[in-house]
Amino acid sequence: MDLRSRPDMAEESAFSGEIGHRTITAADLVLFGTMTGDYARMHFDHGLAAAENGSPGPIVHGLLFASWALGALAWSAPARLASEDPNAAIAGYAIRLERSMRVGDRFSLRHRPARSAAVEGLASEPDRDTEFEVLNQRGERTARGSVSVRLEADRAVRPAPMARPAPVVSGGAGPLYAAALLERGPRGESVGRTVSEADVVGFTNWSADRSPLYLNRELADRGRFGERIVPPMWTFCLAFGDFLRDLLAVELPSTGLAGHLGDSFRCWAPVRIGDTIRTRHRPVRCTPSRSRPDMSVVHFALELLNQRDELVQAGEVAMWIPARAAGS
Repeated sequence: MDLRSRPDMAEESAFSGEIGHRTITAADLVLFGTMTGDYARMHFDHGLAAAENGSPGPIVHGLLFASWALGALAWSAPARLASEDPNAAIAGYAIRLERSMRVGDRFSLRHRPARSAAVEGLASEPDRDTEFEVLNQRGERTARGSVSVRLEADRAVRPAPMARPAPVVSGGAGPLYAAALLERGPRGESVGRTVSEADVVGFTNWSADRSPLYLNRELADRGRFGERIVPPMWTFCLAFGDFLRDLLAVELPSTGLAGHLGDSFRCWAPVRIGDTIRTRHRPVRCTPSRSRPDMSVVHFALELLNQRDELVQAGEVAMWIPARAAGS
């Protein structure tokens, strides 16, 4: 999946008014970290944030407000997600992070129908594809993205999972710059986690993405899955946490701050309560920045597998990483 700038994000119809207003608190960062396993130091260490970029406080997880985006739609614009239809489920999602948010910032969202699906490979359905923008209290856009909901199973052929990547020992040779991550960067498979009822209830209540498909057994039983399913945003956040732990175990050029630029994912099968899911990840390509020759964008593939080794979700993460040492 490619996180390139998309022509369908161009101006077309007007955005809605702002919805989903929430002020980000330190407790939100702690809750998100405990629910997803993303304990990156940049989100919790005030001293590191100040030393690295002069921030008055820790940087908010990009996937925190990506999760709130779905919550805002589910709460204030449920028709865009077809929330009352037991057959409706998220099929694809993409977000580009443009500006950091910090504790104390205000989150809000505006939306409109999108001209194409959120990810490549999905056919466009204007009534089910939604573009959104995340704004802060100053009206600055901090992220933009899109989500696609479908009422039927994906008819595309589900790809085979990537082969289990063999871990690479990269220590002892100094920091890894962007291009070196392709050969010596982190890759592998997580130990796995069994999804519980508490995971679903905790994440949906916190994010406000309280779709009946996740919480209403009577409604979900009548739908195409025959039972409640797990929020795909939570499973992707979990996969990202697995990947990020391995990335930050590598010696990077900075103290460990790799810039998070964006994510996308496609859902291939539902995850159900009681499933055990594992993350496989590996670096896939490095794109030099045209505006900053000292920086590159490194793309990492993430896949989620269940206990039957079936691919249930596939995604991509883009990270902003120094291309070379300063002055070289």
